[in-house]
Amino acid sequence: MNFKLKLMLSIAFLAGLLSYAQDTYTLTGTVSDASNIPIPGATIVVANTTRGAATDFDGNFSIQVAKGDVLNISYLGYKPQSITIANQQSLNIVMQEDTNQLDEVVIVGYGSRKKVHLTGAVSQVVNEDLDQIAVARVDDALVGQIAGVNISATEGEAGSAPTIRIRGVGSLNGDSAPLVVVDGLPVDSDFLGNLDMNEVQSFDVLKDAASSAIYGSRGANGVILITTKQGKEGKTKFSYNGYTGFKEAKQSDAYYFSIAETAAAELAATGELSDRTRYKQLIGIDRDWQDVIFDGGKIESHSLSARGGSENTKFSASLGYLHDEGVLLTDDYKRYNMRLKVDTNIGDNVKLGANIAPSYSRRRRFDGSTHDILRQTPWLPVYHDNNTIQYVDRNVYPDVQVGDYALQRHFDNYDLYGDGSALVDISNTSNTNPAAKVLERDRNDYKFKIAGSVYGQFKLADGLNFRTVLSGDYQNTFQDRWQGVESNRNGASAASYNVSNENRFHIVSENYFTYDKVIGKHDISAIAGLSGEKWEWQGDSSAGTGYTSDLLRTLSAATVLSSIGSFKLDERFQSYFGRVNYAFDNKYLASVSYRRDGSSIFGVDKKFGDFPAASLGWRVSEENFLNSSSFVSNLKLRVSYGFTGNKDIDTGSDVIDLYPSIPLLGTGVYNSQAAFVALNIQNPTLQWERLEEFNPGVDFGFFNGVISGSVDYYERKSDKLLLYNPVSSTTGFSSALVNLGQVKNSGWELELRSRNVSTQNFRWSTTLLASMNENELTDFADANGQILNVDSKRAAEWINLVGNPISSYYGWVVDRDIPLEYLNNPYHPVGGEAQDVYVKDLNGDGLIDDDDKTILGNPYPDLIWSVTNDFKIGSVDVSFLFQGSHGAEIRNMGDQYIFNHFNSAQDFDPAITPDQGFIKEKIFTNDIIQDASYIALRNVNIGYNFPKDITDKLGLSSFRLYATGQNLMYLTADDYTGFNPESINDTSPTTYGYQRAGSPVFRTISIGTNIEF
Repeated sequence: MNFKLKLMLSIAFLAGLLSYAQDTYTLTGTVSDASNIPIPGATIVVANTTRGAATDFDGNFSIQVAKGDVLNISYLGYKPQSITIANQQSLNIVMQEDTNQLDEVVIVGYGSRKKVHLTGAVSQVVNEDLDQIAVARVDDALVGQIAGVNISATEGEAGSAPTIRIRGVGSLNGDSAPLVVVDGLPVDSDFLGNLDMNEVQSFDVLKDAASSAIYGSRGANGVILITTKQGKEGKTKFSYNGYTGFKEAKQSDAYYFSIAETAAAELAATGELSDRTRYKQLIGIDRDWQDVIFDGGKIESHSLSARGGSENTKFSASLGYLHDEGVLLTDDYKRYNMRLKVDTNIGDNVKLGANIAPSYSRRRRFDGSTHDILRQTPWLPVYHDNNTIQYVDRNVYPDVQVGDYALQRHFDNYDLYGDGSALVDISNTSNTNPAAKVLERDRNDYKFKIAGSVYGQFKLADGLNFRTVLSGDYQNTFQDRWQGVESNRNGASAASYNVSNENRFHIVSENYFTYDKVIGKHDISAIAGLSGEKWEWQGDSSAGTGYTSDLLRTLSAATVLSSIGSFKLDERFQSYFGRVNYAFDNKYLASVSYRRDGSSIFGVDKKFGDFPAASLGWRVSEENFLNSSSFVSNLKLRVSYGFTGNKDIDTGSDVIDLYPSIPLLGTGVYNSQAAFVALNIQNPTLQWERLEEFNPGVDFGFFNGVISGSVDYYERKSDKLLLYNPVSSTTGFSSALVNLGQVKNSGWELELRSRNVSTQNFRWSTTLLASMNENELTDFADANGQILNVDSKRAAEWINLVGNPISSYYGWVVDRDIPLEYLNNPYHPVGGEAQDVYVKDLNGDGLIDDDDKTILGNPYPDLIWSVTNDFKIGSVDVSFLFQGSHGAEIRNMGDQYIFNHFNSAQDFDPAITPDQGFIKEKIFTNDIIQDASYIALRNVNIGYNFPKDITDKLGLSSFRLYATGQNLMYLTADDYTGFNPESINDTSPTTYGYQRAGSPVFRTISIGTNIEF
């Protein structure tokens, strides 16, 4: 390029810059609301350009503009504006409130209410990206999303239900799980395993008694209302949401044992290796059984939906498929689901609708226990190969071949030196191979469910409607369990096949009037109605034994049929309910409700229970002295008081749970003869558990909602508890079910949200949730101070003592370990420990007895919290959620199994061990009471939204790719040895906190896409 051409191009470029500089200028301005209060963080963008600005703390902004440019101004909660530039030098922009956003509603049971008019403790979670979390159940995705709601992954199997508690545990022999209502239909928690998160619109959680009292006897533990997505007027929109990922288990470092490390420790302590250790090294295997049992797996989900409709008729249809291979050996879960919802208006006065949702799931179980499998020694192979087969004791096991499962006993009596001078035994159990315990069993659950409803709504007058709903669900559950010949050390004699089939029918009829009217400054909303509900269960089961091989897994192939049985049960429920919500001048709020429930569970004189509630609210920020404040944008004081109940008894027997008020007979054996035996002591005066709750709270917002949140204090007392009280042995029973006792839960909840940065290309918001709960047993009648155990073979103790939490660990306090020099064989088996420990003489009398026992802790957390940060950087969005729990303890009986406390070879030597009177087994002490606190990076999500020019070329409305991770970081306390501090065995509220190492926490990494067209 010659000099003249370069010069001409340079001049043209400079002229262009000069022309641009002359056309554009700096525009300044302010953005405020109708009360002239500055709005910080409002976004100002020049249309069709990348130029933008955001207002500062005082609502000021500056931006480069040119004549003819169009400015788009937006801010959450206000109507967007567009202004065309005509050489203005400054702008004073007044934003108008968007009443559609300000009138945001939440579901409150049998209707909805404006969020600003709420007077109870209600939290809402909208499904914006919950469907991108790679979990098999919708309730798993709610971890850390709602203050006061504790969701614990108590089981690690794919498809297994977590434990959900709202504001603590308030029952001793009743169910403490919240009521779950899906589109108005009350369902059990198992139903959530067949619900697709892609179908869910929102979750509304009623936490206090005043909010949940409309559900009466089922609202004592809170209520979770789930609303599924509906059709919208307009052209049908199709969407596909899918992800695929991989899961792996978090392993325990404390349960990792190595022959190499044990040998090094033995050599350092003694200067030589024992024959047993030399033999273990010779076998040449040093494996961690966690790698075998926790095999990891894939998870994938696919959902396709279509939503649309006309002005009068709207529909929503969806299909879903999920496959979760879990993280445990043989663990596998598949689900197929669909849903169809239709709503139609017939004229101006009639509205009809239907909702149907069938689903099918197949779940292969992990038919074993981690604690039992992982206590096996690291030198044991899964199968014999050409190397290990040479060590088999052919005198005892002449038929063992390469490819057979390896047993520890196979390796005994080995001539280590080849001269007969040292026949070495290294086994410490006669059990079968740990992998065989799982692989040679096949346990499955097959579930078909269908839920649906039809409704009609009729307008009777202005604001007055009548609604009738018929809904229900049906579930068939078929279960089978094969325990093969090689799954047990007893071989064919222990092989068995069990099958069961259960059908459950549930139908609900609801009829109620609603009245919604605004008369001047008076806003009135009321409902009144009645409902009837019925459940029926019927099923049968049978078992076969005496199989000679694994070839025929049928009952007809069994030589002995046993445990053949059937059952048929039912329950009926009747209710009357009403509620009135009132708001005056959008400032003064009130709500009263009443429900009367009747249940077939209780006796003739106690069938019905009454559950009233009331709440008040004051929107202080709407008063004249505060409505022009630039600091306080929202301030609402509220208080609620009410009663709810609990009808669900959980004694472990379905028959007793449903018919406790009448005498029951069962079959048994007396003097070697078949006989009828009494199952219970009838109690015709048995009645509802009752919960009384007081809940003051405050909702706040500052700087036009830049900071917002709520604080709640609650005190809830559960009385008339259903518990077993001691009775005279002349009755033939040691205790009887009565209404006695009281439990109190009290605590604080905090929800805090902030919009930290809000500009055109960068947004950052934070949500902090925290809850603190204290559980106290305040009355336990004659059972006060009772001491219980879960397993008579491992009789570690719990105590139920007034003034303490319901469940408290009880036992001796550890003083110190027994030195290794006093132990027999301290290095065999690998990873083994002595089962005993020195304990403290707490009363100083020189003796160790029951007077030295004390409370060692409890399983209830003091603090649960979560922090969520959401970022949006152009077309990229990033979010992450940290969640933690602190203060709970767990009794980890897994230590006794995995550290081989059973092994008498590592007992102390009574001939040389001092102070033997101060020695007790570890399981009776705080040695296995461990800190269950944790901090977890629960969710990480990184997504990219493709720009409109690309989606238009692809013929799509929107296109998003994302990557997510769950539990990428999971930190536990230093003294916790197990796999998951949240994993607790299902015992009872009075012996809560029992764990046998637990099912593992799993990490997941997945990629997915959201496509709409």
